[in-house]
Amino acid sequence: MFNTMKIRFCSLLFLLLVYTTSSLAGDYPKSRVEKETEEMGSLLQGEGVVFRPGKTKSIATKSKIGSVNKYLYQAALDVLDFAPLTSADSMGGVIITEWYNPKGQPNTQFKINVFIKDEVISSEALNVKAYERTKIGNKWSKDYKESAIGGILEDKIIRKARALYQADK
Repeated sequence: MFNTMKIRFCSLLFLLLVYTTSSLAGDYPKSRVEKETEEMGSLLQGEGVVFRPGKTKSIATKSKIGSVNKYLYQAALDVLDFAPLTSADSMGGVIITEWYNPKGQPNTQFKINVFIKDEVISSEALNVKAYERTKIGNKWSKDYKESAIGGILEDKIIRKARALYQADK
């Protein structure tokens, strides 16, 4: 009987503690970095799954070279440093690599095109297309297909841009 009451009391105390802590946690003042990080946008394209209704796209990360975000442009160059560039236009936000062979894959080549379309760091501001082709005999195929590596590189560029932005503040 005493153990049952003790367990109920401890359970009630635990629930009260959890309720009090969770209700107070949302009220603490947030730092400038926490606010900006919260409003930077979603990696899921658009707003993705919205857990914060009423929030609009933040312009906190707005910083430009020409008509594109300077952090996205620099992040794209940093992430693509493994591939030789054919073209890099900072004013227009276009970066194009040459066909290159990844290490350990002598019969596969990739080409990457990056298009930065906005002045803020967001998934809508960036479009990365990666193309893949294979060697048939001793010649590279004229046919190529879009590769899933584009999505992976896009994610890396956005994460790097956010890190550059936060390091600059």
